[in-house]
Amino acid sequence: MLNKQLFLTLSLSALLLAGCSTTHYISISPQPEISTNTLSNDRVINVSTSTKLTTTVGTIKTGLNERADIYANNDVAASVKESVLKGLRDLGFTPDQGVMPAADLQIEITKMSYTTKVEALKTIATLDFELKTTLAAKGQTYKANYGSQKVREYGTMPYQQAIEDDMNDLASQTVNRLLSDPNIITLLK
Repeated sequence: MLNKQLFLTLSLSALLLAGCSTTHYISISPQPEISTNTLSNDRVINVSTSTKLTTTVGTIKTGLNERADIYANNDVAASVKESVLKGLRDLGFTPDQGVMPAADLQIEITKMSYTTKVEALKTIATLDFELKTTLAAKGQTYKANYGSQKVREYGTMPYQQAIEDDMNDLASQTVNRLLSDPNIITLLK
């Protein structure tokens, strides 16, 4: 009987400790929201994406001593490229058709982070997603930075799906800023 109680106590302790630290793997796939599709291009549009970031998105530390490391489990650069290409097509552009030389749209993911600080028992999370863009078209070069930030407050550890939804919402807002930039649109037409 004593061994059974000891086993149960140790098992419960192990479960509680295991619940304090975890890892969240999220997929970041921005979704463009386009309201018009009446644009067209006369040049091919080459879209390339890159990043020097790792798959580490951030770490959550709550006031209840809960901890979770957050990692992207997909190729975020490829995902952003697909999102931008989809957005361009939704605008009416045909990126793979047109004359040469092509318009060259280079996108670098410069920030993708989820950081937390604790005030009393409240956890305040700051989420950031930023892109740096260079567009060379029609003999001109246009450079711009786009970023989005979101602040969330939690009492306990947020679910993995909530973290993924928040990061995707942020990445989508940033891609939409790029796709709605009138200077980008003008150079691609």
